[in-house]
Amino acid sequence: MRTLAIVLVVSLAVSAFAATNKAAEMNKATTKAGDAVDAALQVLYDLRQANVDAQDVKDAENRTNQANCDAEIADLKNIADINQGSGDSTTAHRKYIEKEIADSHAYLDWIAARRVDIARREVELQDQRCYSAQIFVRSLKETDDAIAAVHLLRTDLFAAVDRKTAGNDSDDEDESLIQVQGATRKLAAYKHLMNEQALSAFEQLAAMDDSDSDSDDEDGDAAPSNSVEEQIDALLDRLEEHFEENLRNFEAAEVQSSWSLAVWFQDSENELEYLAKEETRTEEYIDKMSIAVQAAKATENKSWEIYFQSSSNYHNAITICIHKGEDYLADKHQRDDEIALLDDVIKQFKEQSG
Repeated sequence: MRTLAIVLVVSLAVSAFAATNKAAEMNKATTKAGDAVDAALQVLYDLRQANVDAQDVKDAENRTNQANCDAEIADLKNIADINQGSGDSTTAHRKYIEKEIADSHAYLDWIAARRVDIARREVELQDQRCYSAQIFVRSLKETDDAIAAVHLLRTDLFAAVDRKTAGNDSDDEDESLIQVQGATRKLAAYKHLMNEQALSAFEQLAAMDDSDSDSDDEDGDAAPSNSVEEQIDALLDRLEEHFEENLRNFEAAEVQSSWSLAVWFQDSENELEYLAKEETRTEEYIDKMSIAVQAAKATENKSWEIYFQSSSNYHNAITICIHKGEDYLADKHQRDDEIALLDDVIKQFKEQSG
C-alpha cells in the first residue's frame, strides 16, 4: 500500500512536470505551473522524510525489542537450566533408591548364603569333633597301655634283680632276661607316642637289654651288675614321665578343642540371631524403599516435564525474536528501496525542471 501511494505521488509529479513543459512551450512559464512544481517537490520531500522518520522509529523499536529478547531469552535459559538441574537431581535420587533396593537384595542373598555356610561348617565341625574324640580315646588307651608296659618292664627287671640277689641259678636269670626283653619288645609298639628324648631313652634301654646277656662273661674289673639295672630303671622313669606328660597334654588338648568348639557354637548362635534381625530390618527397608521409588519416579517425571516445557519456552522465544529481527530487516530493506526511489525521482524532477 505504501509503495502504491509513492507511485501515485511520482505519477502526479511527472504529470506536473509534463504540464510545465507544455506550458513552457506555449507560454514559457506561468505562475500557476511554477506553484504546481514546487508543490510536487514538497510532496516528494515530505514523503521521503516520512520514510526516514518511520525508519528511525522502527530502528529504536528494534533495539528495544532486541534488548527485551535478550533479557527474556536469558531468563528462560536460566529457568531451563534450573529445571534441568532439578530433573538431574530427581533422576539421581531415583537411581540411589533403586541401588539401595538392589544392594539390600544382595545383602539378603549374602545372609542366606552365610546361614548355609554356618550350617555346613557346623556339620563339618561335628564330624571332626567326633573323629577327634575317637582319636583322643585311642590315644589315652595307647598311652595307658604304654605306662602299663613300663610298669611291667620295671616289675620284671626288679624280679630279675631279686633272683640274682637270692643266688638263683643261671637258668632263672636267663628266664628273667627273656621276660625283660619281651617287655621291651612290647614297649616298642608305643614308639609312635614318644618324643625324641623318650625315643632316645627307649633305644638306650633296648641296647642295654641286648648287651645284658653278655654281662656274665665279663672279667672282674667290670662295673657292678646292679649298675645296669639302675640305668634301666632311670630310663624307665623317663619313659613313664613322658607318657604321663602325654596324658596330660592329650587331656588339655581335648579340653581346649571342646572349649573352642563350644565358643564357635556360641558365636554362631549369636551370629544367626544377628542375621535374623538384619534380615527383618532389611526386608522392612526394602518395603519402604519400594514405596519411595514410586514416589521418586513420579517426582522425576514431573521434574522432566517441567524442564521440557521450560526448554520449549526458551527455544520458542528464540524463534520469535529471530522472526521479529527478520521482519525488521525486511521492512527496512523495503523502506530503503522506497527512499532510493524517491531520491531518484527528485533528482530527475530537478534536472528536467531546471
